[in-house]
Amino acid sequence: MFTEPAMLSLLARLAESACAGGAVGRDQADQWLAEQRRRAEAGRFLVAIPFFVAPADA
Repeated sequence: MFTEPAMLSLLARLAESACAGGAVGRDQADQWLAEQRRRAEAGRFLVAIPFFVAPADA
């Protein structure tokens, strides 16, 4: 989990990928990023990135 505004750059890259892949429109991505920037400025920003680890045997 991250609360640093520096993580906004990660979200911007994810939004760009979503736009390029056609998952969301440019307006929707821009609005979402603007909301995340407002949250960061207000000290209410949170990014959670789940990691899954599974053991395997060959």
